[in-house]
Amino acid sequence: VSMGAVFSVPYARLEAWPKALEGVREAGFRLLALTPDAKATSIDEAAPHRLERVALMLGAEGDGLSTQALMAADAWVRIPMAHGVDSLNVGAAAAVAFYAVATGRPEN
Repeated sequence: VSMGAVFSVPYARLEAWPKALEGVREAGFRLLALTPDAKATSIDEAAPHRLERVALMLGAEGDGLSTQALMAADAWVRIPMAHGVDSLNVGAAAAVAFYAVATGRPEN
């Protein structure tokens, strides 16, 4: 995490995974699971910046999110990539997804 970003990007680590996701949903968040799966909606089309409360779910590099976690999500979203590129590391994927959520939001 870059200096200062930890203070401006809210995040949480859930110990009871994926059971604790229900509490996140009850708090009014829409759960978006990042996955390279072809069935996922492009993050551009999903327009997460238009949602009031978004929780992004990112999996480990390699394995990604578990099937259980994917099934708990409200929607699957993918980051469009150039031909021949099949995935990004989790840090790069998080940065792109956070940007997609923040872009177009009014500043507080």
